[in-house]
Amino acid sequence: MSPGFRDITIVSIVALVAAVLVIAGCGNGTTTTTTTAGDDGGSTTTDTVQTTITDGGGVPFKFAAAAPFTGQYKTYGASLKAGADIAVAELNAAGGVNGGQVSYVTADELGDPKEAFLVAQKLIKDPSVLFVDGHMFTGATLAAGPKYQEGGLPMISPSATNPDIAVLGDYIWCLCITDRVQGEGLAAYAVTTMDRKKIAILHSDSSYGRDLADAFENAAQTAGGEVLAREYYVDGDNDFTAQLTKIRDTAPELLFLAGYYLEGSKIAVQAKELGMEVQMLSSDGYSSDELIRLGGTSVEGMLISTFFDYSKDDPITQRFVKSYKNNNYGANPDWFAAASYDVVMVAAQAAIEAGVNERNAINEALAGIVYSGLTGSLTFDDNGDVRKSLNIVVVQDGRLVTAPKQP
Repeated sequence: MSPGFRDITIVSIVALVAAVLVIAGCGNGTTTTTTTAGDDGGSTTTDTVQTTITDGGGVPFKFAAAAPFTGQYKTYGASLKAGADIAVAELNAAGGVNGGQVSYVTADELGDPKEAFLVAQKLIKDPSVLFVDGHMFTGATLAAGPKYQEGGLPMISPSATNPDIAVLGDYIWCLCITDRVQGEGLAAYAVTTMDRKKIAILHSDSSYGRDLADAFENAAQTAGGEVLAREYYVDGDNDFTAQLTKIRDTAPELLFLAGYYLEGSKIAVQAKELGMEVQMLSSDGYSSDELIRLGGTSVEGMLISTFFDYSKDDPITQRFVKSYKNNNYGANPDWFAAASYDVVMVAAQAAIEAGVNERNAINEALAGIVYSGLTGSLTFDDNGDVRKSLNIVVVQDGRLVTAPKQP
C-alpha cells in the first residue's frame, strides 16, 4: 500500500502531547454535543466538540467515530468513544492539530454490516470528516471499507483483524495484527511456551472466530499439538452446554476460545458449572474488565491475548488509565479504548507530518508512519496491516495483569 517504511524514527506525538500536558494541564476545555438523527431514520451522527485552551486558527481536525453505540454491542462503542474523547482532550490541550481544533462525529452502526455500509455512504459525502476511527467488528468493517475507498476517506480500524480488510484499498488501515498472525502466535504460545499439547477449540461462527480458529488449529498441529475437539456457536447465543459437554469429554489440557467477551463470560460460567477445570486461552475479543464483571470468579486464571495492558507502569499508560478512570466511573480501560486513542493519535501524527489537515495528505503520511503508543510501537506494511507484538494478560484476583510467560 503506497511507499515503504521510512528509514528514520520520528518522535511519537503521544510523547509530544505528554510534554505539553505537563505545562498546560488537562480539563480546561468544555464539551458541546449536538445529536442529529440520520435522514433515513436509522443510524445517527453526533457532533462532539472539545474546546481548546488555545486559539487554534487552522483547518479543523475533524473525524468520525463509527461503532455500535446502541444495541447489544454498545459497550464496545462506549470503549471506542472513551478512547477518542481522551485523545481529543489531550490534542486540544496541546494546541490542536496544525493549529486546527480537534472534534469528531459519532456514527452508530450497531455492529451490523448493513448499517456500517450506510454509515460509510454518508460519511464519504461530508468533506469536513478527515478520517474514520472505526469500524470495530470484521463484518462491519468489510462492508464499509469499499465505500471509504471509493470516497477517498481514510478508515483506520482499531480492532478489526481479518486479513481481507486492508487489501480493500490504500485508504483502509488496521491497527491490530491479523487473525492469522494472532492465531499462529497463540498456538505457539499454547504448545511451546505453555507445553499444552492436547487442545480443544470453541469459537464464534463469525469470520473473526473462524479465521482465528483455523489459524490456531493449523499452527498448533504443526507445532506438535493435537486438536481433540472443535466446536462453534453463533454470536448472541446464551447456552453453550452442548458444545462444552463434548469438549469436556475429550479431556483437553487447554481450551482455546475465539470470540468476544459477551459470550465468553457465559462460556466460562457454564464450563465451571460442568466441572471443567481446563486452562482457558482466549483471543483479543475477551480483553476487557467487562469479561470479569460478567463472568466473576469463573474467568479467574483465564489467559487472554491483548494489545494493551493497563497494569503497566509506564507514564503514557498510567496517564491514560487515570484519564479513563476520571471519565468512566473508576473503571479500568480495555484495549478497545486504548486502540481508539491510538487511532486518533496516529492520524494526528500523520497530519502533522503532512503539514495539512486534508484527507489525501493524511493517508499518504500514514504509509510511512512510525508510531509508539498505548498498544505498542507500530508501522504499517504495504497492505495497510500493522506490524506489532502480541501480549498475554491473565485474570488474577479480579484484575487483568501481565501474564508471567509471554510469547
